Amino acid sequence: MLFFLATPEYNNTQSNTTKVRVHLKNGVAEIFDQHQDLMGRVDNNIVEIEVNTEKTLFILQDAVFVVSTKGLDKTAELKGTSVYIYARRAQEIKSNVSLDEIAKQYDQKNAEIERFSNKLVEESSESGKTRINSKLTLLKDELGFLKKVTLMIKELK
Repeated sequence: MLFFLATPEYNNTQSNTTKVRVHLKNGVAEIFDQHQDLMGRVDNNIVEIEVNTEKTLFILQDAVFVVSTKGLDKTAELKGTSVYIYARRAQEIKSNVSLDEIAKQYDQKNAEIERFSNKLVEESSESGKTRINSKLTLLKDELGFLKKVTLMIKELK
């Protein structure tokens, strides 16, 4: 089974995946070879893939998935069940992921939020305030994602 995870900054492809576990709002979907075609949103932002007995866990931000038994790429040699996941951001959770690096990213996002909050106070035009509020919302989403990643890493250690 083919597994493909894509974000604007990251791609992961596994061609020999035996199982994909997608955490949804109403439960967990386990996808094996010859699974029915399916499409949905990853609500709990966790996806596990299994290659033989080795498991890999990903934390996702705003993800959708497609399961296809025909494959989305007609030119691909590998036919059969494919799982495609598209996310705004993904972080693979493994033992060697550095909490210090995640903390550094968190601090940078916090500093950006503070800077844009100050700009919002200084801004006089409504269009400028709307633009700054949009940026603040995105930064707060990213901050929430980094918090979730940190919690998952701590939980695994």
